[in-house]
Amino acid sequence: MNNITRGLFLFLVLAVLAVPVAEGIDSEQFSTSEIRVEVKGEVENPGVFILPAYSNLSDLLELTVLSENADVSKLNGLMVLKNNDVIIIPDKVRKNVRISINSGTLEELDRIPGIGPVTAQNIIDFREANGFFQSVEELTKVKGIGEKTLEKIREYISL
Repeated sequence: MNNITRGLFLFLVLAVLAVPVAEGIDSEQFSTSEIRVEVKGEVENPGVFILPAYSNLSDLLELTVLSENADVSKLNGLMVLKNNDVIIIPDKVRKNVRISINSGTLEELDRIPGIGPVTAQNIIDFREANGFFQSVEELTKVKGIGEKTLEKIREYISL
């Protein structure tokens, strides 16, 4: 082997060794013919569903039994699912039906967008300790609710 051939060979070996190995690629995802997807939220049959690889959200929704409160209007049915995805079917807030901050239950208050179970309990604790709210603005006295949160939830609440 002459010097040019040896140099070219050494260059090719070093070039191959210098190529970075792809990280974060789940090769199992591409080699399997099926995927497992978990469904939670507003479905009557939550759990893990087995689907063919490259199934989309519409395929999954055909296998579920949606509850009467399920809101799929903002979900992308064409979204291709991957192995180990978790899909949460959201709850719809009834239009033009406001939840009373003076009489709403924990479950009702929790349905207000932006209010979770902890803040819902804080609202109940506040009204039990201080009496009924006299104005919606009084909600800012509740731990976890500031001016920005109040503006986000204003259209969903009443006294």
